[in-house]
Amino acid sequence: MTTTTTNTTLPFPVRFYSPTSPAPDSSGRTLPSILTWPDSTLEYSHDYIQNLFPLPERSPINPSAPIIAEQTFRTFRSTPHLQTQLRRSLKRMLAFYGFRLLVDDGEDDNKKVEEKDEEKATCQVLPADNFPAASEHWVTRFNHNHLRITRIIRSCRVLGLEDEALAFYGALMAIAGERRGVFSRKTLMFWRRAAERPLHLAPEDEDGDEDAGRGLDWLVDV
Repeated sequence: MTTTTTNTTLPFPVRFYSPTSPAPDSSGRTLPSILTWPDSTLEYSHDYIQNLFPLPERSPINPSAPIIAEQTFRTFRSTPHLQTQLRRSLKRMLAFYGFRLLVDDGEDDNKKVEEKDEEKATCQVLPADNFPAASEHWVTRFNHNHLRITRIIRSCRVLGLEDEALAFYGALMAIAGERRGVFSRKTLMFWRRAAERPLHLAPEDEDGDEDAGRGLDWLVDV
């Protein structure tokens, strides 16, 4: 009973990503259940991505979605099993988009890697065998998945999966180079900002905005 009481005091993203007692979201869905969804459900459901990949900024589309506050940020970055769980979510979304994650010496992510090794692993994101079919639902102009991808990159960077986020961005840029004109300039700008900006600055913050990053001092100099 004491453990349950303690767990409820933790931020929702930490409880949602618990590998032993995952907390359900407001619709009763847990992380393990979402990760088993077929691609069609991932495509047409629109209120799960904020739980899988929270941001420090409140969502204008779903204001009740969880956000990354300082406690969540520090807990994820200091807890390898939470990062392992987050990596599971990233792998599932990469598969949805037709990619695969490789770590270390080119070993496929399907092979088990110990957490201590994953922390130091170098990453690559490459097209998978299903890329031609999977890409049909997002390698198109003005697609809602482009916003999801911005969220995924930023969330992973903030929560400690910097290498994986940058590997994903690199794979996206390779596709953008091959399929010129498919992604809008704004989309490419948001992806670049999510991957390259200091973490206290959101992709939507305009350059020179004096209010940019306000309240996120704990993300400065990360």
